[in-house]
Amino acid sequence: MSSNSTQQPTAYQIPVEDIDFSPNISSEAENFFQTDADIARMAARQGMVNFDKGQAIKVSSKVLDMCLGLRRSASSVATVAAATVGEEASPVGEESRTMGAIVVEDKALVGATLFTAESGHIARKINLETGKTMKLFHGHTGPVTRVAVYLTHQGQERLITGSWDKTIRVWDTESKTCLAILKGHTDFVKALAVRTILVDSPEGEDDGMKRKRVAHELFSASYDGTILHWDLETFEEFRSGAGGPWKGHARGINDLCLTVEEDNEQKNDNAEEKEDHGKEYLYSAGSDGTIRKWDIERGQGRGGHCVHVFKHHETTVYRVIVEAGVEIWSTSADKTAQRLDLETKKVDTALWHPDFVKSIVLAGPYVVTGGRQESVRVWSVATGKQVTEIKGHFDEVSSMVAVGTTLITGSLDNTVRRWSLKEQDLVPPTPKEEDPSVAALSLGGSASESAAVARGEEKAEEGRKPGMMTEEEERELAELMGSDDDD
Repeated sequence: MSSNSTQQPTAYQIPVEDIDFSPNISSEAENFFQTDADIARMAARQGMVNFDKGQAIKVSSKVLDMCLGLRRSASSVATVAAATVGEEASPVGEESRTMGAIVVEDKALVGATLFTAESGHIARKINLETGKTMKLFHGHTGPVTRVAVYLTHQGQERLITGSWDKTIRVWDTESKTCLAILKGHTDFVKALAVRTILVDSPEGEDDGMKRKRVAHELFSASYDGTILHWDLETFEEFRSGAGGPWKGHARGINDLCLTVEEDNEQKNDNAEEKEDHGKEYLYSAGSDGTIRKWDIERGQGRGGHCVHVFKHHETTVYRVIVEAGVEIWSTSADKTAQRLDLETKKVDTALWHPDFVKSIVLAGPYVVTGGRQESVRVWSVATGKQVTEIKGHFDEVSSMVAVGTTLITGSLDNTVRRWSLKEQDLVPPTPKEEDPSVAALSLGGSASESAAVARGEEKAEEGRKPGMMTEEEERELAELMGSDDDD
């Protein structure tokens, strides 16, 4: 970044007069927005550089997000099909097999693919079994912040990418063709969520029965503080219901999650009926420290209607997961990952970390977290206790997914890594290794303790203008501004 004041404001539209150059904030061009602690942290990371842990897959730029592909590598389809019959029928014939220098110990990885969103303005498709790049998707003019995939009713895999260039692109993953560019947001696109629905088939009725087929919709969220709703067949924005962008967050939105929950109103109206009643909701996590729950049923004219605001975090919420429609897991810059019971609307577990928590995934009996402190922490869902700490990354752990008994992590250190979550491979930390700043607090419904966790939201970054970024987000921008060469 240039320090030439005549070039202000920058491409990121941060007026120089709004930047606090207090003594602990560097004004050196190469360290713009970096505190003394940030600079010291970067220096320490230089001594942690390694590519031998976690079967590292090197990529050309910082990994900002990941998602699993929905179509397996063609070369491995037969292997996977045989493996599902039983070990005896599998061509592998053993618990593990070697592909070059990579040992595959989890059959779920055979033929599995991964999509990454990267700061180098690209998305990437990786074969998780071999670690090789299969395809690169070029077109965005800014870092790619989020990826999502879906299958059309004809079985074709589609990739969706969101970017700092304020656009969303839809791709055919086979040909790498960009099928559509969705424009509507006025700031960075930060979150995507794909909704699968059933619609009437064009073929009409068959033997008096209406025929249905699968269709898809997209929800996107941005630093502009809004959520947009798109039709993935016409690639146009829905304008029904509340109409236009969904508004409510005072600042940018970082994550979205779709879930189905029991519809108590419908259940009570039809108490004698036995069928399952469910209603879809969208959850959004914001830099204003809140999580919002939205009613997405357009047919009732309430699309975009916020039905509840959760305020249990002290500041920016980075990720939100709604598990089985009964509980929320979320991560925050308040250095916690928290679980909230949707029935009581109270936090019952808070997992404390030494630094910001940026990523989370549920994997069987475990909840796994990652963040700015480089390490990955595995916790027991049942007890809230830390099971182990996985060290290997040397920069922020930005994203993670689970495949079978394997954890996949992506980082700003330009790597994707693979770790075993098998019980025998999770080595508990020795007392000397345990970090006193890390703790799990099971609140157990205590009103006083729940309030202690929740009350900080009221003091979260008061006085900031809506739409402005937090200091952490400004530093994130600065860190990602370094150029990365594509493969």
